Amino acid sequence: VDVNNTRVCKAWVNFNGTGVVAERDSFNISSITDNSTGNYTINFTTAMEDANYCANITYGSSTGGSLQLRSITRGTTAGQRFFITADGTGTGVDTDENNVSIFR
Repeated sequence: VDVNNTRVCKAWVNFNGTGVVAERDSFNISSITDNSTGNYTINFTTAMEDANYCANITYGSSTGGSLQLRSITRGTTAGQRFFITADGTGTGVDTDENNVSIFR
């Protein structure tokens, strides 16, 4: 038992990032911001105590092709931003399977 409530999943979300961003299910996520093609920010319902958390991000597309996580900015207590591109091009790609989990 972790009496300090650390090292547990503090927030998670499963969402479709194509077209209008659609959350499938989540915990402690207030909204998802579609910043631009392939560029998303997940916003926490309850802020993190600090930005020293671990963001695990997985993504995929049913249309195939090679994708890469182009950048992940250091998260804030309010949310986490990330950008997915076509491999080697730097061009943003909306993905239909996105999963983010936050551990602290």
